[in-house]
Amino acid sequence: MNDALSLVADKLNNCGALFSAVSVEGNTYVVFALPYVQLEAPPVGYAFVDSYYVASNRAYFLRKELVSLLGEAGFTAFECKHSYKHLAAASGLGFWLRNTLVANEKFGSRMALEIVGIEGVFAKEITLNELYKTPEIAEKCVICTVCRKLCPRNCIGENGGFDKDKCTRHGQDNGFFGDEEAAKAAGINLWGCDICQRYCPYNKHLETREMTEKERELFRLDSLFEAFWAGKKGCEPYRNILGGNYLRPTRLLTLTLNVMANSANKNDYIPHAEKALSHPDERVKTAANRVLPSAE
Repeated sequence: MNDALSLVADKLNNCGALFSAVSVEGNTYVVFALPYVQLEAPPVGYAFVDSYYVASNRAYFLRKELVSLLGEAGFTAFECKHSYKHLAAASGLGFWLRNTLVANEKFGSRMALEIVGIEGVFAKEITLNELYKTPEIAEKCVICTVCRKLCPRNCIGENGGFDKDKCTRHGQDNGFFGDEEAAKAAGINLWGCDICQRYCPYNKHLETREMTEKERELFRLDSLFEAFWAGKKGCEPYRNILGGNYLRPTRLLTLTLNVMANSANKNDYIPHAEKALSHPDERVKTAANRVLPSAE
């Protein structure tokens, strides 16, 4: 193993990551994956927040550390502009699933991918056409249609295509679901969905976990509303959970109200919804009206 990859390997091995590398057009891409343990479905009065985002946040900062480490050693490292999933598959780190996620036998699909680009060829070389060739889905996916049947928004095509504009995550990114069907389909998912992964055969060997005491306080619907109503300052306790890019109080307030509307104890949140009607953003008002009795 050359010096560049040895430096990366030493760091990643200490972090419990799996990694591989592939070279494209004179540059080498080190693909690494950090695993995570998913939360169990929360009890009434709490929102689901996908644990993927904690791992993704960790992976982001780990990539920055690797870039700095390589730079100090005289290598030129840079941010990858290619598709992470294509590079993961091309490097041998994972394989494609029907839902267009990438998995491997150890982590299943419960992993956050990151990539460090390094100038120079230090691994197996492939062409750009080889990198972006149409992927073949994993062997189990050929006969399994569980994710396709369970997706509440029918996002997953028969042959593995994926309609991202219909996905719950697309609505969460926008802070608005567009119509009542999409809003209901989001269920109690504040951030992330996880349905297609929760029942995937490639994840059946993985454990889930209960919320910690800290998470129980943070993910309680009353706590979420109070935090996001307070604005950016109120969002700060969620920085390491969601990542800085997602700390948008108006969007998160809208999503919290939507979860309240879908909760089994919806009527408990009428005072919050009435308060939210004074908010200047129409997305917040629309979500608040879903909580109120008049929305039924």
